[in-house]
Amino acid sequence: MTTLQIVLLIGLIGSFLMFVGDMCLYFDKGDYDNKDKWNSIFAIMKKVSTKRLYIGGLLGPLTAFLYAIGFYHIVLVTSSELSWLAWIAFFICVGGIFFGGAYHIQTAGLGLLAKNGHEDDIKAQWKFLNFQSLIFMSAAGIGILIFFVLIVSGWTILPQWVAALSPLVLFALMPLIRKLPKGLPHMIICGGWSNLPFVIYFLTVLITISVI
Repeated sequence: MTTLQIVLLIGLIGSFLMFVGDMCLYFDKGDYDNKDKWNSIFAIMKKVSTKRLYIGGLLGPLTAFLYAIGFYHIVLVTSSELSWLAWIAFFICVGGIFFGGAYHIQTAGLGLLAKNGHEDDIKAQWKFLNFQSLIFMSAAGIGILIFFVLIVSGWTILPQWVAALSPLVLFALMPLIRKLPKGLPHMIICGGWSNLPFVIYFLTVLITISVI
């Protein structure tokens, strides 16, 4: 395998494992309520085993590291003339995903607090977690947007159609994803949509690179 394929594979593994971490934290056959998402998820985490919360939380930093390696493909596929811009996108994405990994740890902590009835502590921690989420999504969004422009503009070795399956486009489908009927498909797809777009993207690029 080439360096690019290895990097993409590591990114794919990282994104899939972070999705698994999501499911460890709050998967439930009964699904959650989109209209009251976080209160509904906290109610689920009260019932989730402590072991599951530990696994879901600890997967955050590990998978963030794997994600970071995967993001290096941005530099590898970009034309040398704009490698400086690719490096900027790479570092922004890495910074964002590290916040995402920390988010997992703290969400597990909230689950443990919920199991023990510390409602006031949950509210205080939740405010900070929301702020951290804003940093994560903003950073990741900027980095992904830069790379999206590079792909569409033809400054990478990737076919331009790959941009249609970039996380930037897939995340924009979230309003439609939320309309899935309540049940397992909604729980898995909507509940894991913070990572599934990256799973789809890394897999698409890995396959594309392998055949061109």
